[in-house]
Amino acid sequence: MAVLRVFIAVELDDAVKTALVRAQNRLRAEPISGFVRWVDPAGVHLTLKFLGDIEAERVPHVLGAMQVACAGVAPFELAVRGAGCFPNYQRPNVIWAGLVGDVKTATALAQHLEDECARLGFDPEERPFSPHFTLGRVGREVGLKERGQLGEMVRRFDLGPVGAIIADTVHLMRSELRPSGARYTSLGHVKLG
Repeated sequence: MAVLRVFIAVELDDAVKTALVRAQNRLRAEPISGFVRWVDPAGVHLTLKFLGDIEAERVPHVLGAMQVACAGVAPFELAVRGAGCFPNYQRPNVIWAGLVGDVKTATALAQHLEDECARLGFDPEERPFSPHFTLGRVGREVGLKERGQLGEMVRRFDLGPVGAIIADTVHLMRSELRPSGARYTSLGHVKLG
């Protein structure tokens, strides 16, 4: 029985990915940035629901749940604005680019997906939905002093204009973890509207 690592997401267009590369390159130029594992912008996406490892035969059921969750949800627009850290600037684990715009629709869609996936037996997400793009992850071995310096680097960083995404399609994505980095493949999609 094949097991797949999957999540539900909105993909980005190439212009936004290119702008994120420029932003990452500016951050990488900072001396402290060596403590960050930077995400390949080719794989950046807006994750709406992470499902984890599932049996391949569940994929059609998940796509059906996505169809129900997306019904009646109109396409929406989000603009990339600002950078930040999870959980905070003092102890960053994740460096992200924020999203503004029709966050209300994005949040409602994420909740619909959460509800439909719960009906299939998937555990609900404990944290509230926070629309963002992950730019990098801080290594677990990094000390508090360096984390604080990374947080300060992000706090000072001016992301500048990056662009916007029109979310009109939701994908069920497969993530294959490899030594060279994650490889993402769409297993199916649902159109909004």
